[in-house]
Amino acid sequence: MNSSVFQRRSRRGRRAVVGALALALLATGCSGEPAAAPPSDKSPAQGGGAPAASAPTMDFGSAQATPDVVKSLAEAAIYRTWDPCALHDPTSAAKIFNDVVALIEPSDFSSCLMTIKLDRNGSRSWRIYTRVDSRFDEDAAGEVVEAAGRKFVQDKKSSSSSPGCEYNMQTSKTKALSLQVSWSGSLSSDPPPKDPCALAKEYITALAPFFANPPLRSEKATEPQLPLASKDPCAPVKELAEKFKSLGAGEQPRVSTGLSANDCNLNFSSKPVPGQRTRPEISIGYKWSIDPAEGIAGGGTARKTQIEGKPALVNERPTGSIGCIVTVQYDPLEVPEVDRVQVVQVGAPDCQTAEEAAKIATKAAL
Repeated sequence: MNSSVFQRRSRRGRRAVVGALALALLATGCSGEPAAAPPSDKSPAQGGGAPAASAPTMDFGSAQATPDVVKSLAEAAIYRTWDPCALHDPTSAAKIFNDVVALIEPSDFSSCLMTIKLDRNGSRSWRIYTRVDSRFDEDAAGEVVEAAGRKFVQDKKSSSSSPGCEYNMQTSKTKALSLQVSWSGSLSSDPPPKDPCALAKEYITALAPFFANPPLRSEKATEPQLPLASKDPCAPVKELAEKFKSLGAGEQPRVSTGLSANDCNLNFSSKPVPGQRTRPEISIGYKWSIDPAEGIAGGGTARKTQIEGKPALVNERPTGSIGCIVTVQYDPLEVPEVDRVQVVQVGAPDCQTAEEAAKIATKAAL
């Protein structure tokens, strides 16, 4: 594991009850019924982990959120407590894939990549992802593997043009914990040495106890720690809705979910506002990005600034649905192989709005 970016500790035992509570809460979503809050008292058996299943108190002020959005946000709060890199088991992976693990790195806050290289330069390698908030598609369900009291469903649809295989453990009506195995050869005609689905089946069986009781970030089972990954991107919605209510055309602003548990959107109008190039909305995302303190990247014109005492980039976008994006450095910690830092990223119709919104979002995250 010395070559891996993320160091993995063996701290599995303490989270069993906590993880089970979280899955019990999410499982109610499979039937479409509202999720009931779990007991608030922790037994000694739960150890030091925070109760992942506790639904957050959501005060959006003048902004509205549909019951489905509220339910999705409550699910997202649980996913943010889970550590996707701690789902991997390098020892089992080395035996199953017949080589040592070269790298474990977060590809984003919701997923973690393990790479196993079969040659020195890495031209032949297995890329294995664990994800904590994958989309679950019942229409794509294939073979079912049962292990550790859970069902793991093979996704019949290929996730890429390269040979690969995916297994999902459903956690709510539309979400799942997932394992994705893909092969990268030296040439497109270079076949994988073993069937990806046979390997994925064997590895998901080995990981089943960990998937059944998802690892918590609060257990600090992987290093370095990523505190922003567990923060709520919708926390500043109430203040943003009040400050920027003039963005819309007299409509009540609406909260919507983003692509991941670390995204949140605030829509001020259901239709374009006359005289505005983009829809009046503000997006907040907590994610990996190039360090704003190091340089300027991306299209359009960008400039450096400071937001809440943090290095930031303001990037005006002449085209697209978002007029301006502000990226703020949350923490200077840079994971070497990933070459990224934790950032607060805010999009808005114009740069003045984006900068003012970024101040509110960054202050809420710190």
